[in-house]
Amino acid sequence: MELGGGSSGSSSATALSLAAFLFSAVLYTRDIRRRRRRRRRPPCDDEFDDSLRERDVLAMDGALEALRESGAGDSVSSRGLRAAIRPPASYWNGFMLCLQDPCDPLANPEGHIALCVAENKLVQEALATRLMRPDTAMTAFSQSDVYSYNGFLGLPSARQAVAYFLERRFLMTDGDDVSTTGSVTGDENTEIRMEGALTGVRSNVTEERDMDHGPGSDPDRIDPEHVALGSGCGSLLSNVLQSLCNAGDAVLIPAPYRAAFDNDVRSIACCAPFPVPVSDMRKGPSKEDLEAAALRAERLDQRVRVLLLTNPHDPTGVVYRPSSLRRVVAWARERKMHVIVDEVYALSVHEDGGPIPPFKSVVRVLRNSLRDDVHMLYSLSKDFGAGGFRFGVLYSQNTLLLRALANLNIFSGVSHPMQRVVSEILTDDQFVDSFLSDARAQLRWSYTLCARKLEEMVVPFFPATGGLFLYADFSGLLPEFSFDGEERFAALVRDAARVVLTPGSSMHDKRPGMFRLCYAWVTPDVLEIAMERLSYLVTKIRRNHGNWDALDLSTLSDVTKCGMPLGMRRNPSIDLRGLTHAR
Repeated sequence: MELGGGSSGSSSATALSLAAFLFSAVLYTRDIRRRRRRRRRPPCDDEFDDSLRERDVLAMDGALEALRESGAGDSVSSRGLRAAIRPPASYWNGFMLCLQDPCDPLANPEGHIALCVAENKLVQEALATRLMRPDTAMTAFSQSDVYSYNGFLGLPSARQAVAYFLERRFLMTDGDDVSTTGSVTGDENTEIRMEGALTGVRSNVTEERDMDHGPGSDPDRIDPEHVALGSGCGSLLSNVLQSLCNAGDAVLIPAPYRAAFDNDVRSIACCAPFPVPVSDMRKGPSKEDLEAAALRAERLDQRVRVLLLTNPHDPTGVVYRPSSLRRVVAWARERKMHVIVDEVYALSVHEDGGPIPPFKSVVRVLRNSLRDDVHMLYSLSKDFGAGGFRFGVLYSQNTLLLRALANLNIFSGVSHPMQRVVSEILTDDQFVDSFLSDARAQLRWSYTLCARKLEEMVVPFFPATGGLFLYADFSGLLPEFSFDGEERFAALVRDAARVVLTPGSSMHDKRPGMFRLCYAWVTPDVLEIAMERLSYLVTKIRRNHGNWDALDLSTLSDVTKCGMPLGMRRNPSIDLRGLTHAR
């Protein structure tokens, strides 16, 4: 019996070992198939989208299957179906409510308020006033070249105007004369004004004197031949990635990052956005952060080809130091990678409201030695509040890349009349100086309002010096510390306070409870109402001691009745001294 019992135990152990082996073999085979599938299928597929949680993917798959079974999905391709059912952002439905039922302090004080759109509406009236001058309309349509085909990198005159603007606003150093005193006035001929300024401006850059500028890279000049125009930064970024990468290549992006990058990187270029968790956002990504992310991507059989930065950073509003930019460029060059720096918020730096903001473009940091592997993007969408213009700029010294864009831009060029109008604006130094000064004052006031209210709520946030937003930590108010808890909190803010924020999960933040508040899309009066509602809702949540079962629309019906506060009136001179940032 004892021998028999031992034999039975041995057989059981053998069976268990065999089962474990078979289970491991199944997992290994599935992993191999998954890797092959990743190599075979482009990252336009949602399999590559880390921003989608499993239940979101299942919901999308269910919607796709329902469309196919009904026959409604036969009219487009599979990728067309996915584009049709996937919203542009996780908060899109809430944003639609804001458009359908917008808050107005007098006509509709309980309406919805969008703090989820990074666009500057505060400056649009000033820009519109300048554009409505009769001579500006004549500039747009009086020249014969606006009616005919031309090179798809932009009209020569427009590329020259943009080069002048970049040289004056991005390449010049602290202490350079940026006043309009003594220069040709804004009412004189554009070409004369540009030529006089271009020949008169010279930098006295002292840092990195030993930089190798390479052929054709004058440290004091922006060559118009290195400028390309396109219908916004999104289309330019997509075209650049299509030119630099193969389908499936990884694009490293320090996280959190603006949610639109996922669409820009994946939809057309079919690259894989790869979030890089950053240990200290104030200092920017370290070499260790970047190397760890690159190795993770390579373990997934993805070639790491590009590093994509935003400076000032979206969503934190942090401005990268020159040393940080030099560090990441050096790391990328060691790995034979390209660096793309999106500087779309470059002139929306508002620290202390001073005339010289603490921002240094990568063009200036590298002393205009971008070589073939560093590329800068800019547009009028943020600093000028003109996203509808669809006017984006690429500055690159990679001539082969520019030749590729001359072909790809056929599908995403800027209309010639718009190029003419923008050229006149960008070379009107007197207007741009005044416009940007006023814009910084307005941004500073709106930022201050948000910061003070968050201080009162005891909600930590990143102290921002640039951008159109503030990044705050509401994790202490979540029903549970998870992304489900974040989603529930966002829904409560949307439904009870009728305020829509950008959740951190949509920007690949690994910490639940982070939210971006965009303060320049609404008027100052509406912004005050939004912050009062948020403050009141936060108080209600805390008084319930985390009992979320007691929080519903019936118990929170008075949140939207919060009116405009009486204590803080609009005052552009207000500053942030005395604020203690908690994060």
